[in-house]
Amino acid sequence: MSETKVSTPESAGATTPQLPFDAAPSRREQAKELGNRLAYWAPVWIPMVVLAQVALGGLRPALAESRRLDREEERMAERLEREHAESARLERSLQAQDDPIFLERERRLLRQADGPLGKK
Repeated sequence: MSETKVSTPESAGATTPQLPFDAAPSRREQAKELGNRLAYWAPVWIPMVVLAQVALGGLRPALAESRRLDREEERMAERLEREHAESARLERSLQAQDDPIFLERERRLLRQADGPLGKK
């Protein structure tokens, strides 16, 4: 029987053992190691990617849209104020049309020859 001698770092002169060519990591092991590294650093790179996307792709357009909407809000407030004034004017006119005294005054003005609607 032959006895195999096991070398220890002291007996080998403190050299590291060489791996045979077949012991190189396979593609599957390399992919697994890469996945592990990506997962390990995910708390760092995911917020960086999100921050970059927000800063470059989302923040500027969002700020521009916010400014545009502020301008539109001012325009709409002015338009709403005009529409409320017009609505109040039309409401007063509608109430006046239901008032018999107003209607009688209108009829008298129309009958008068020298009235504001009559011909001279």
